[in-house]
Amino acid sequence: MKINLLLNPANRSWIIQKIAENLAEHLQALGVDTSITDQVNSTADLVHHMSWAFANLKTGRPSTMFITHLDDIYKVNQVKATLTGNVDVGICMSSDTMRQLVTHGARPESLYFVSPAHDGLITPRRIVIGITSRVYSDGRKREVLLQGLARRMRLDAFEFRIFGIGWEPTIKELEHAGARVNYFGESDDFRKDYDTLQAEIPKFDYYLYLGMDEGSLGTLDALSAGVATIVTPQGFHLDLAGGITHPVISLDDLERVFRGLHADRLGRVQSVAGLTWTTYASHHAALWKALIEQQPLPPLPKPLALPTEIESSLESFRDKSLYANAFQPRRLVSAISHWPALKSLRRVVDKIRLGR
Repeated sequence: MKINLLLNPANRSWIIQKIAENLAEHLQALGVDTSITDQVNSTADLVHHMSWAFANLKTGRPSTMFITHLDDIYKVNQVKATLTGNVDVGICMSSDTMRQLVTHGARPESLYFVSPAHDGLITPRRIVIGITSRVYSDGRKREVLLQGLARRMRLDAFEFRIFGIGWEPTIKELEHAGARVNYFGESDDFRKDYDTLQAEIPKFDYYLYLGMDEGSLGTLDALSAGVATIVTPQGFHLDLAGGITHPVISLDDLERVFRGLHADRLGRVQSVAGLTWTTYASHHAALWKALIEQQPLPPLPKPLALPTEIESSLESFRDKSLYANAFQPRRLVSAISHWPALKSLRRVVDKIRLGR
């Protein structure tokens, strides 16, 4: 199978070129002979236009096009026209765009979608938990709960930034559970220490206070910085309207909160874990193989269901904006520039502009 990715000069040096190059690299790894050109490769079994905006020629072979960013009615109509003329299947970035096109009259059998990929190079930073209190020999700050938490669960997803003396035994437990700890402690210059603390508090994700002794003034500092709180529901904390994000009293409460924070973070990471370039390329390859062999297209995943009121609001907004956007002068010019009669002239202009 030989695939020709057709990349118009106007789409080079930005995201479309990146997608084309990543797609080609991972198709080659799957054993698919792939070329990227700005003219049709005469030996290709299938041509894929990297932008629907330039899919303006018949290739004499099966063809597909990448569809994205349909935000005015001119673009929707151009895609529909192209799908009834030059291109067999439009590959959308989402089930939502597919649904939008079908709503405006496109044939469902001429549409497909492949979720976009990401590079997988970014890893989440640790969730920063801030503490600004001393530890006392009578245990009034209830640091024993934090030690108990460290014995119950792994804390690799967390970083603790601790101000105040006496935390060494607890720090040992936290680090043993995988947490990173930045211990600021105290110096002999309390004003300098306080300046450092004030600079650090806005960097916290959550402020933690476990004592049951009226409340922590650090809670006020955290809230003034817009930091969420994990604090005990007692003392003046109860008089801070909306000030307690996660109330905790027992070790079970603390574990529940920390497991929940970790699960929320993990859920976000896992939502895109499968969107690799290998997966992206394999979905394209399966679709193209079916087209070349004149077989039914591979089944699509079932789209996530939206709450009824959100779906209704989305459709209402989209219908209005598609037509409202159409009256913007720049969009009118863009729409005219994509008329078939002007396509050849535009290609020449693009080449001159890009020095080719």
